[in-house]
Amino acid sequence: MTSTSTPDRIEQSRSAVSFRSEGFTLIEVMISIVLLAMISVAIYQSTTQTFRYRSKIINEGDFYGGIRLAMGLMDRDVSALFSPVNLNPKNFPDPSQTPAPGNGGPTPPGFPGMNPGPTGTTDPAQLQQLTDLQNSELGKESDFWLGATDLTGIRPSRFVGTENRISFVASSHLRIYKNSQESEFSKIVYELRDDPDSGLGDDAKILVKIEDPDVFDTEEKKGKSAKVYPLLSGMKKFVFRYYRKDKKWWELTWDTNREEMKGLYPDLIELTIQVVGIAKLNFEGVYMFKPETPFYGLDSTF
Repeated sequence: MTSTSTPDRIEQSRSAVSFRSEGFTLIEVMISIVLLAMISVAIYQSTTQTFRYRSKIINEGDFYGGIRLAMGLMDRDVSALFSPVNLNPKNFPDPSQTPAPGNGGPTPPGFPGMNPGPTGTTDPAQLQQLTDLQNSELGKESDFWLGATDLTGIRPSRFVGTENRISFVASSHLRIYKNSQESEFSKIVYELRDDPDSGLGDDAKILVKIEDPDVFDTEEKKGKSAKVYPLLSGMKKFVFRYYRKDKKWWELTWDTNREEMKGLYPDLIELTIQVVGIAKLNFEGVYMFKPETPFYGLDSTF
């Protein structure tokens, strides 16, 4: 029979305790793995949710930012709607309401060297000049200009507005290069076009702005300097109305070449839009645009 002394037993106990303190049991390892997996899943879900919110915020920011940008550009252009006769429209009356020269009526303004009066007469040479002018390019009407009606050769600009399109001349163009073939003015068109690649439905269209800094009707350059800027996709509704202050009602269409609108421009333009975007984004709103140019002459107190 082998006996173990008390010092030997103490040494063996110490060795056993030391061995167990150097590792983990299987249960402890499994518990650690489970806890690590739970923490990893929580971190993954939190990170995924953060990126999902980030993507949603970016999409909404792009969506509403695009609407603000498009409407801001349109507001700037409409406010700068321009016609050369704006500063003194009394010098350019409606020709249909002005008696013909030589028939006892007043002499049309704009004839150099002539004093208009109730019984004024005109020089036949000047009348011939006026006839030649009206038969020239300056006397013809175009998409953006009306014909000249006097010897100054100044042509009123033309504003044309339909339910989903407007075209006019604006003074909002910024000329950057000194020797560039452009002016401080531009022909502006806002209209809808098909957008088959948007993925927002067959009836969704895109709003485009067409800007041409060559405001003169030169046939050889006509349209060559025009640029098309896609502004806003997903347009489901895009409807204009035009307020006429002298009659206190809204017009559905406008054309300064129309007989009852000669020399008149909208006092207020209303635009109703509906825009859809990705992730079921939807916006409906009404915008008001007001031309800021003094269409009825400058204030005499200035």
